[in-house]
Amino acid sequence: MLTLYHYDRSTAAQRVRLLLEEKQLPWESVIVDTARGDVEELPEDYHRLNPKGLVPVIVNDGAGIAESLVILEYLEDALPEPSFRPLSPEARARMRLWMRKIDDGVHVASRTIGVCLVNRHIYEAKSAGKIEKYYAEMRDEVRRTNDQINIAGGLDSPLLPDAVATFRRLFEEIDKTLAQGAWLAGETYSLADIALVVYVRRMESFMMAPLWRHLGHLNDWYTRIAERPAYRRAVESWGDVTAEQRREHGKAAFPRIAELWGN
Repeated sequence: MLTLYHYDRSTAAQRVRLLLEEKQLPWESVIVDTARGDVEELPEDYHRLNPKGLVPVIVNDGAGIAESLVILEYLEDALPEPSFRPLSPEARARMRLWMRKIDDGVHVASRTIGVCLVNRHIYEAKSAGKIEKYYAEMRDEVRRTNDQINIAGGLDSPLLPDAVATFRRLFEEIDKTLAQGAWLAGETYSLADIALVVYVRRMESFMMAPLWRHLGHLNDWYTRIAERPAYRRAVESWGDVTAEQRREHGKAAFPRIAELWGN
């Protein structure tokens, strides 16, 4: 039995859940919410499973696998049917190039936007000692440094303009690619679509959808995936404990994000 350490709104966890549901694999859930400063809630051996202390981690037959993109490839290797890799080597290369964008800046940009818009307000409501402990124990140095800049700067963070520009480029490139075919890597729904669709969901949760209303191919792609039963089970059914805060702070931040987006 597969065991997944995850939490509701994590984009990294959402894509792993989505593949699990697309493959119709049975799995057990362990909630580890690493996003709100509650480090005392980490399981005792969690840093053994993932030295960074982040989600997701999947455990299969006692082996713990960390990093969501690695997990997607692992599940394809270990449990290949049904497959979500294209058949041709060229299409598989395109799939992996799309997935590489996540580690090349998209995920860091996503975190920056989330902290500038929402998380900083969540942290303000907690005790200073708790947040100090959270960052003292955070092992991802890039995340720790960026978070501190973004909490201090908020909507004026020096990291926010590039993060917003990263998402505009990503969404426009997705739209342009989908004008040539149904899916990112070609004619089959693949790990690339599963890995990247969660960022549209994330930005939508911040009330930013009007920014890409004109990107018809992107919106059609998102709708097609969101209508899949696996997506409903993997993403929508888990909800979002910060949904109200995302809506509230997202609406307040919209004029600034729209300005940075170029609208």
